[in-house]
Amino acid sequence: MPLFRIGRHVIASRISPAKFIGPFVSMITLAMVLVMLLTGRIHLSSLDMDALAGQLGSEQDPLVTAVPVRLEPATPRIDDRIRIATFNVTLWDDSKAADPNVMQTLAAIISNFDLVAIQGIRSVRSQPIAQAIDLLNRNGNTYQSLVSEPIGGPTRMEQYAFVWDAKRLRNLPDTCYVIRDDADRMVREPFVSSFETRIQAAAGFVPFRFTVINANIDGREVDMAQTMAELTVLNDVFLRVREFEYRARGEQDIMLVGTLNTDARNLGELGQVPGILSLAGTQPTLTRGDGAVDHMLIDRTVTSEFTGRYGIVDFQRDYGLTLPQALMISEHRPVWAEFNASERAPQ
Repeated sequence: MPLFRIGRHVIASRISPAKFIGPFVSMITLAMVLVMLLTGRIHLSSLDMDALAGQLGSEQDPLVTAVPVRLEPATPRIDDRIRIATFNVTLWDDSKAADPNVMQTLAAIISNFDLVAIQGIRSVRSQPIAQAIDLLNRNGNTYQSLVSEPIGGPTRMEQYAFVWDAKRLRNLPDTCYVIRDDADRMVREPFVSSFETRIQAAAGFVPFRFTVINANIDGREVDMAQTMAELTVLNDVFLRVREFEYRARGEQDIMLVGTLNTDARNLGELGQVPGILSLAGTQPTLTRGDGAVDHMLIDRTVTSEFTGRYGIVDFQRDYGLTLPQALMISEHRPVWAEFNASERAPQ
């Protein structure tokens, strides 16, 4: 039996109004693939990664140079590019959702992006996300969301979410699942889904399609030994999701985003994946400025759509907050990157 299987139970919500959709992975297009996966005919634990690397692209240096950018609040988005972010909103529970100042600031932050992968939600009713979507859409926006089921042990139960601007992105049907960790090697299994740009593609190109693995190794509740063990498992997750998505849908562009509880120098086996690049690197991502634990990982040999522009949002500075006020928002800063809205060939 493979270590990881596609999870069967995920809660989906497209809130406007809120709707919750039950089990996801029942789609016709992947039925045969899933049958083979679950019956052992596809063994994700025995991938030929050298052959896969040959299929997905060579290991050349990227043509673009990554440049950190300060993103001013409400900076207009460029028509032919999208911004993707990851944001761990620490302990985003119903009490935090009841604070109008906190929620207004969170909505303002999210509104700068086309897609935000969110960690840290602690509300089985998904109330924080429902309220955020309502705030985002009061001015004519059309943000939507997907929210996972609660994941983790009794004291570590949290939800993941994807929030996106439906005018500029669409969530691809039947692509959302939770990684199942049968050996219980992770505190919270990652949440996965795929997206495609709605923006008019450049002449001769097709819309950019990509898959995001939303992960959270919670540094407040695990020690460094467990962090390194979970990073080893995340290495398997990245490779196996990449193989599954490529074989199931021909998808090449895979991003692993979220809180990994260490900086880019200590990602273990995950940091050794050929072509892997952490866009945050060793820059502080904690609100206090004392740690680099949040990441956006891409395979630079495949995801040529990355424009080289990325950044970390210092919302305390941007919104004129005191440190205590900023910590009420989150202990983490969002990490973001910019991508072309049209598919580009691998480097």
